[in-house]
Amino acid sequence: MSSAAGVGRDERLLTPAFLGIAASVLGFFIASGMFLPATPRFTAGPLGGDAFAVGLVVGSFSLSSILLRPFAGRWADRHGRRVMLVVGAILQVAAAAGHLVADSVPLLIVMRLLLGASEAVFFVGGMAATTDLAPEHRRGEAVSLISTALYLGVAIGPILAEWLYAASGFPAIWIVATAISVIAVGIAWIAPETLPPSERRAAGDGGGLLHRKGIVPGLLVLCGAWGMGAYFAFLPLLAEDLGIGSVGGYLAVFALVVIGLRIVGARLPDRFGAARLSGTALILSATGMAIAGLAPSEAGLWVATVVFGAGVAFTFPAIVSLAVVGVPADERGAVVGTSSLFLDVAFGVSPAVLGLMAGATGYAPTFLVSSLVAATGAGWLLVRGGTWARSRTAPAQ
Repeated sequence: MSSAAGVGRDERLLTPAFLGIAASVLGFFIASGMFLPATPRFTAGPLGGDAFAVGLVVGSFSLSSILLRPFAGRWADRHGRRVMLVVGAILQVAAAAGHLVADSVPLLIVMRLLLGASEAVFFVGGMAATTDLAPEHRRGEAVSLISTALYLGVAIGPILAEWLYAASGFPAIWIVATAISVIAVGIAWIAPETLPPSERRAAGDGGGLLHRKGIVPGLLVLCGAWGMGAYFAFLPLLAEDLGIGSVGGYLAVFALVVIGLRIVGARLPDRFGAARLSGTALILSATGMAIAGLAPSEAGLWVATVVFGAGVAFTFPAIVSLAVVGVPADERGAVVGTSSLFLDVAFGVSPAVLGLMAGATGYAPTFLVSSLVAATGAGWLLVRGGTWARSRTAPAQ
């Protein structure tokens, strides 16, 4: 593909460049999604880990991602977006293959750290490229649409992993995830560069690792993502306690709800208002987590999955689209990196903290705590959201 420089100034959104980025995101997250149902079971099963070990393994993914995310944002602003996609996908190949030799919890944690690094680099590159390509008044729509590729991967990956596990066990999951990651490398290799050299930030230019315009959006992202840490880490184990068995269907429905609503409501962040939309989304997330905690049953988890998925669908696109308003091209990577850093904080801290709690109280109360965190973010937006949203439209200083 040719360079996509200047595409973002066009009114069109679904350009070949945009679809190329979407394809690379889809391939990457199909492989990434395969680890969601497999990692908790592999830790608690063959490796003999307890609830805390499961939380530590799942959360360790975010440690390296937290450390790398701010650097990734600045690297994307200095070196372009495409190199971030390629390097991130290559790191995932190494991590997926490494699962084949992970025969202890510490070694599995090393592989999870490598997966976290790959996701940090790839995600920032992909999201920064998306904001480059979209006309400014359609950035919320662009983030919504590109994230459907991410969640489609989260829908396909777990189903594929469950099928492979039933047919051939854990090694089959690791092998196929490695192969798909290799394909993702190839797609990323031919993906377009969206930030031409003339618009890149020079090495040594000012600015810290964290961009001030990404802090408040990041804290709101944390409130919305905290429940996802509990959902992905403890849903498989809660389901086993309830005698439900496979959770592939739950994860697929969760992803499909997010995908469907982001497609149908792709323009809502731009039309409805980011603060109002994200506040509503956080209320839905809090409600879904409360249902899972108060009604831990097969029916309750289905309802919780749908409601929680509806909340997740609109939280991140609305916040990211507003975070980059008025931000120059050579700072968007830093803003995206800062905002999404809190996503990793949530995924890293949530499973570890809630894992300790689960050892004493069981899995259901961890969902109630997650509900309170989401409700806190919604309450802040209810009180301060309008003022904050207006401040985002001021030009960057």
